[in-house]
Amino acid sequence: MRVLLIHPADFPDPSRPPPLLPPNQAPPLGLAYIAAFLRAAGHDVAIVDMKHGHHTRAELMDAVRAFGPALVGLGLYTVTVPVAEEISDLIKAWSSEAVIVVGGPHPAGAPEECARNPHFDYAAVGEGEVMMRDLVDALESGSDVRGVAGLWFTEIPDDPESELIVNAPRGWIGELDSLPWPARDLLPPLSSYAMTMFQYREWPATTIYTSRGCPYSCIFCERREILGNKFRVHSADYVVDEMEHLIEEYGIKEIFFYDDTFTLDARRVEAICDTIVARGLKISWNISTHVNTVTRELLMKMNAAGCWQIAYGIETGDPRVMKDIMKGTTVDTVRERIQWTVDAGIEAKGLFMIGHPTDTPETIARTVEFARSLPIASANFKITTPFVGTPLRDMAEDYGVIAKDDYRNYMGDPQEAAFVTNGLTKEFLMGVQRRAYYRFYSRPTRLARIARTMAGRQNLGKWYEGAKIMGRLLRHQTLGPSQGVLPTILEFEH
Repeated sequence: MRVLLIHPADFPDPSRPPPLLPPNQAPPLGLAYIAAFLRAAGHDVAIVDMKHGHHTRAELMDAVRAFGPALVGLGLYTVTVPVAEEISDLIKAWSSEAVIVVGGPHPAGAPEECARNPHFDYAAVGEGEVMMRDLVDALESGSDVRGVAGLWFTEIPDDPESELIVNAPRGWIGELDSLPWPARDLLPPLSSYAMTMFQYREWPATTIYTSRGCPYSCIFCERREILGNKFRVHSADYVVDEMEHLIEEYGIKEIFFYDDTFTLDARRVEAICDTIVARGLKISWNISTHVNTVTRELLMKMNAAGCWQIAYGIETGDPRVMKDIMKGTTVDTVRERIQWTVDAGIEAKGLFMIGHPTDTPETIARTVEFARSLPIASANFKITTPFVGTPLRDMAEDYGVIAKDDYRNYMGDPQEAAFVTNGLTKEFLMGVQRRAYYRFYSRPTRLARIARTMAGRQNLGKWYEGAKIMGRLLRHQTLGPSQGVLPTILEFEH
């Protein structure tokens, strides 16, 4: 069967000013994994990454007509629901026989909503590789799709009032090494992806998944719905083989490990580091993880193997709020582990959220000052977003006002707020976010660090772009937070 996988993004709007920075265009590895798995099963697969470049409606449909898919799979985040509906309508107008399947975080969190959405035929809930293969095989052979575990749909697809069919739940893939590497050859050239300057020292850069699932219970995490809380891993040899392949075939110079909690299994990380060193790989890499999962010894070994930055999800500097969001750590532990990181020669980055359900002006101020007191080189301050399917979403209903009408508000745009907790206002949240960036980057050393990271060591184009952005950052610090651009630049960089 011919299967087209689409990574949706809004169509260009000429009436809107261009962004200060192109959004981070990390390759859609989830779709690329599915594509590789389907291709190995004998199906003809193509990928359209709409977040790479600017795809007009005409260009998208030219690609659809040229490939002629019988089935179209859409990777769906909450924010992309409106555009995915429009894409579905365009495809159905071209061929009413084309089957539309949605998968990803939003269907995992809101399966009935997606199954009853008349724009879509099926909602795939859970990991997509085996499920999509089973669905394609069933459709191709004329078998009953009720046997495809993880699938939700209605008896009459275009009737939202029709009987809801919920197949048996899909289990997790236990042996991740059984999966082929993502089909990156079906994507645009990796070197053409506009990877964010703040996340990578070297270009070209790309991403890798080395594990799936996270046992922590943070109430705001939407990825747990699709990847589960059972931690599953690729072996050290599998990971380093893939790294070596990216270096040799694509000229990659830096990798971000996209895992939720890369260091959860310290022995595996040590094995990865030992293998990198033993093979003599010269590559820069960075990760994100939970502060509870690092040790001094592990950090030293990671640095020796090329790790230069760790992004820690800290979220808040208030002890009570940290308990409320079930972060599973303490502010004292955060401070200790970040100091360990810096001592090991690795830069630490803090990821914070403002506007938690139990946040107040005082707790938010405490978070900002906590961030400023830490020896972290950079920080993000996101306005809290209650994604569907998360415990935070249910909690937020009782603690404030949720913007339910337009899913585009769920991007975390600094001009919008998807959730405003009781006692605060949208204007307050946006204002305090601007001031947080201003206060955090009031230290010249932190601005200098951004300049060094953006410059890299070899890429002249990166130097040029970095110089332009540094001019904007300096303008922010000169004019103050009310006229600054830091939230607009930094909000989407991780």
